[in-house]
Amino acid sequence: MSRSKGRILAITLGDPAGIGPEVAAKALSVLRWPRGVEPLVIGNEKVFDRFWPRQKDRPAFLHLASSLRGRHVLGSPTRESGRDSLLYLQYAVDLLKENRVHGLVTGPVSKESVARFSPGFRGHTTFLAEAFDRRDVEMLFVADDLRMVLVTRHVALSQVPKMVTVSKLLSVLRTSHCFLVEHLRVRHPRIAVLGLNPHAGEAGHMGREEDRVIAPALRKARALDMDVQGPFPADTFFEVGNRKGYDLIVAMYHDQGLVALKALYFDRLVNLTAGLPFIRTSPAHGTAFGIAGKGVAHPGSMRAAIDLAARLVGA
Repeated sequence: MSRSKGRILAITLGDPAGIGPEVAAKALSVLRWPRGVEPLVIGNEKVFDRFWPRQKDRPAFLHLASSLRGRHVLGSPTRESGRDSLLYLQYAVDLLKENRVHGLVTGPVSKESVARFSPGFRGHTTFLAEAFDRRDVEMLFVADDLRMVLVTRHVALSQVPKMVTVSKLLSVLRTSHCFLVEHLRVRHPRIAVLGLNPHAGEAGHMGREEDRVIAPALRKARALDMDVQGPFPADTFFEVGNRKGYDLIVAMYHDQGLVALKALYFDRLVNLTAGLPFIRTSPAHGTAFGIAGKGVAHPGSMRAAIDLAARLVGA
């Protein structure tokens, strides 16, 4: 690839058998780019071109394919499609380390398909954290003026209580607070922390984690001059009146936060990684193999992910 005078945002297409190429093509065909930022698409050119409008000029592209020579069947994930999606991601990582691209948007991958080729793969966030030797990396979600971060991510619900510790929660608060100040230009973030148990434990009648873990972590955060409040009952907090005025919500586990966010903002929700040395976003949905190739995939979340990353990279 040739060097550009502007800043380059890499966009990996994810699993070529999924909806990643479709939503990326649909989103890129209508987006207006900030001055000084250019896209670079990394993935399977043949699949992407199925969805790109012929009358429009295609963005810069790096075509990569495995031994299948690009012949993937949409809707049918395989070991090879998993291998290719990891190939796109690794190439983007190499470009980031060489400072040849300056931000990253990742299309959805199938952990199952990638694991057939690379058994240790646990998802984009963990892969990127390990690739850049970052210990404190958090999964943050953005939709309009609502932001949420998860304390635990893709783990079994039975494992959550033992993973929610004072040190872990404090680390999430510090990393997220720093990201809001440095990248999202929130000068004095107000942070709301949800409880782990129903009704935030209801004074210990439904669990003691709020008293034994969450409250001590909040006291430590306040001692570091963070404006944190809680723990709040999760079942009512997402009502507009309750969350109004907060810059970030901290959810204890995946479904506690994402059931509400995806119900409210599915077509414009963005996954934004805090703690990496570059901006990384992704759509907040999966590969959707069941509708891949049918032309009906909604590009809203991918469009929002690209738009947010482009604005942050160009800032």
